[in-house]
Amino acid sequence: MLFSVLGFLESSEQVRGTKTVIVDANIRLTFSQLLSRAKATAQALVDMGIKPGDRVGVCMAKSADQIVTILGILYANAIFVPILPALKHDNIAHIVTDSGMCALITDDMRLKEAVAFEDTTRIIIGSGNLTEAYPNLPYLSHHFNSVNLSQFCRIGVDIAAIIYSSGSTGRPKGIMVTHRNFADGARIVAAYLGTTENDRIASILSFNFDYGLNQLWQALLVGCSIHLHELIMPNDCIRFLASESITVLPLMPAIMTRLFDSRFFDQNHGYDFSAVRYVCSSGGRVSPDMLEHVHYHFPKALFYSMYGLTEAFRSTYLPPDQLVQRPNSIGKAIPDVEILVLDDEGNECDHGVPGELVHRGGCIARGYWNDAERTEERFRHHPRYPGEVLVYSGDLVTKDAEGYITFLNRKDGMLKNNGIRISPTEIEDVVERHSSIAEAIVFGIENIEVGHDLVLVYTTKDTVQLSDPILRMYLRSNLPTHMVPKYIVHQYAFPTTGNQGKIDRVSVSNLALELLDANKAGQQL
Repeated sequence: MLFSVLGFLESSEQVRGTKTVIVDANIRLTFSQLLSRAKATAQALVDMGIKPGDRVGVCMAKSADQIVTILGILYANAIFVPILPALKHDNIAHIVTDSGMCALITDDMRLKEAVAFEDTTRIIIGSGNLTEAYPNLPYLSHHFNSVNLSQFCRIGVDIAAIIYSSGSTGRPKGIMVTHRNFADGARIVAAYLGTTENDRIASILSFNFDYGLNQLWQALLVGCSIHLHELIMPNDCIRFLASESITVLPLMPAIMTRLFDSRFFDQNHGYDFSAVRYVCSSGGRVSPDMLEHVHYHFPKALFYSMYGLTEAFRSTYLPPDQLVQRPNSIGKAIPDVEILVLDDEGNECDHGVPGELVHRGGCIARGYWNDAERTEERFRHHPRYPGEVLVYSGDLVTKDAEGYITFLNRKDGMLKNNGIRISPTEIEDVVERHSSIAEAIVFGIENIEVGHDLVLVYTTKDTVQLSDPILRMYLRSNLPTHMVPKYIVHQYAFPTTGNQGKIDRVSVSNLALELLDANKAGQQL
């Protein structure tokens, strides 16, 4: 267990057994209670036939039950596959099928959606009071006094999770994250942020992604508490931060936009946030307005800007004392990591010359699940480092003489909305399933508050523009919220390149922007 978050939990339980680690709206769990419930959950899963290496999906609302379920899967030697509850049927179906999961654990929030996959995988009720409504489904009961520990023997190189992230070819790809990846990420981040056993971490982020999970792993590592909150209304969140005396506040730019929304945020709240020691952010560029809000409401807090990719979790961070001097920088390499900036031939770029960000060192994942071709494209070797695997991020950056990195653009056209990476082609595939639509192109307009505003440009088979309400309904029914375009533009035909006959995406997007700017087309969803 030395290189596992389970080892963190057991070590902390030995010295802080009665200390609270999980604070949920309805329950508080000590380290001893969390360990007991996680092992009992593992035993229940083993009793249900879950075997080492099996993939087990988790589609649950943020809660203490979700944490217990994740840890229980790990203790059962299985691999957990997080599924964002907001995903629609097609998105979930892809993850269920691609991962080959043998079971999907869910709760009353998503059970009606999950039962649609009974023919593909086993559905298990993880929490809630649904046994009467679904008497034929197994309920994840916990036998707290009958745990057999002899089978719990995973090691650091074993896969702990498959985290699905959108890829440049359309469908989300499963990234294989090991126990050691999670453990190294927690140790490295806790070290440069200075997280201690006296901290109270605000868990506003989702446990379906590595950034949110890292807050949990840090709590298990250093022995502090993590306080769960679902951000719906800003005023509820600020009351939560004050009432729980939060000391550590991890955010994302999209979360900051919602949290400080002037329509709902009480600027004269009167709460005392002096306990907040640091605020950190990842998932996009932080605007001056966001920083101003953070410094105004949390005047004693240090602010850390961070950059990462799921394939290697975290690559750089910008120390608080560099915010003013380097406002556009994503920082320098985190501990135990070297960041290279390479040209197309694999040579190191001179200072200030654009190149691809390449991650070397800690936290590198094992590749893409069941996808050797894309694994070879992203996880590659370099002659300077024989036998070693490096992650080629696909991000264009520059590096200065002191090692600070500035992000320029994506090489593969990936977009971000509300902190989530989005493949334009994935949206295009869904749009083109509409019986009346011939072709679709999706691109982004940079919006510092959310990352990108998505623009859909489409043609129809009969050249007739679709009714906007009908198209909106189709998009919302078939795409998760973060993938629904903000603007839609109809064109009669797409121009093509002269020599290859391919759609000229640049010309399509330029024309759409002209139409939007002229207010002649485009509808906000």
